[in-house]
Parts: sequence; structure tokens; C-alpha cells
Amino acid sequence: MLADQRKQIILDQVNLNHSVTVARLVELLGVSTETVRRDLEDLENNNMLTRVHGGAVSVKKRYRFEDMDVRGTSNMELKEQIARKALEYVKDGDTIAIDSGSTASLFAMALKARNFDSLSVITYSSEVFSILSECGNYRITLLGGEYLPKEKLFYGFLTHEAMQKLYFSKAFVVPSALSVEDGAHDFIRETYENQCMLIGHASEVFLLADSTKFETKGDFKLSDLQPEFTIITDDKLPESVYNMYREHKLNVVS
Repeated sequence: MLADQRKQIILDQVNLNHSVTVARLVELLGVSTETVRRDLEDLENNNMLTRVHGGAVSVKKRYRFEDMDVRGTSNMELKEQIARKALEYVKDGDTIAIDSGSTASLFAMALKARNFDSLSVITYSSEVFSILSECGNYRITLLGGEYLPKEKLFYGFLTHEAMQKLYFSKAFVVPSALSVEDGAHDFIRETYENQCMLIGHASEVFLLADSTKFETKGDFKLSDLQPEFTIITDDKLPESVYNMYREHKLNVVS
């Protein structure tokens, strides 16, 4: 097989599955590990893919970010899967903090349906607050501040000052993009500042991200991905991407 043919097959695999491992390419192409690595290096030099430990991923792309009203109707089934899975990490008596956004709202609906005997919830999302405010046995704290209508959240120094004085054992954060190499990202400055505080002040951090957000980038970096984080996603995440995260000692569940 000619080099150009091999490289086209490699690109086809990356574009189809978003990533591919060296081991898979060795098996598929019937060549040595060294040959595959040379091909990957050539393709990366031509900005056609990005090499990572043990394989390659598609060239870093920006996640297409929409307003919350649009996001609220996209990938609903995937987000509902994530909300149900996140629910497994909540126990009676917990004090949890919840981010804003469409996935956060679906998670709030799942918490409402579960009806824990006792739960304390901290949020700056007016939508999350509205959903959970009807739960009489939940203690809800809405962090005030300046209001951002298009995202239905409060932000600013008053929000951050209140957050500094509160304890929460678990934070459920909804980033707009995730990358092994670049970490968790978001697009809105006001949301970003809130999310950074959630991550920095929680004993346990849960990142809720559907499979379309993996190996993409945003405008603002929230944090590097840490082995102690739990990344909750849906069952559409390609096996090659899951394996790449696992090889980096990152905890991804679906």
C-alpha cells in the first residue's frame, strides 16, 4: 500500500470516529508502529490531524455555541442520559452546586423527580432555581448578582462573594468544550467566572458534557482535566475517544 493511500485511510478513520489509536491503524493497515507514527507525523505537519499519546484526533475544532434557547432543544436525548447518570452521584443530605445551561436544567428536573428526603442546592441559574423551588424538602440557595437574561443566570462580584462563603461537597459543572490536551472550556465570560469558582470550591467536581463537546475548544479555559474529576457523558462517545481519556487517567462515565 502506498503512503498516500495509508494516509487517506488514516484521515478517513479520524474524520469518521473523531480519533484513532496507533494500535488500530497497525491492525488496519498491516504496517509497523513506526510507519504509522511517521504517517501521523506527516499528517500533523500538514495540519490534517493532531497527534496525542497513543494515536491521533481530528484537528481541534471550535464547538458551535448557540444561545440557551437554541441549546435547550438540541441533543436532548444525550443530555437526558447525562442528567440521569449524574443523579447516581447525589445522595440524601448532600450539599451540591449546580451550573447553568440546558443540561443543568435537565439535571434539576431529574433531581425534582427523584425527590430526595433532604438535599441542599446552591445555584446561580434562575431556571434551575425555578425547577427546584417547588421541592418542599429541598433547601435551595439562589446566588444573586447582576442578571444575564440570555443565559438565565446571575453573575458578578456579588455572586462570587456569596459563593465564597458557602460550602458545597459536589459541583455539577457544564462546560461547552472538553479536550485532553487543553482542558475544559466555555464561551461566555460571565458563565466562565462562575464555573471557575464552582470548580475551585467543591470537594468533588462533576463535568457534564455530551459527546459532541469532546475534543473541541472554547474561548475561556476553566481548568485542566484532572484525574479526580468525574466526566459524565452519553453513550454516543466513540470508543477511541473514551480510550484516549482513560489512557490519560481521566474518569469518564456514561
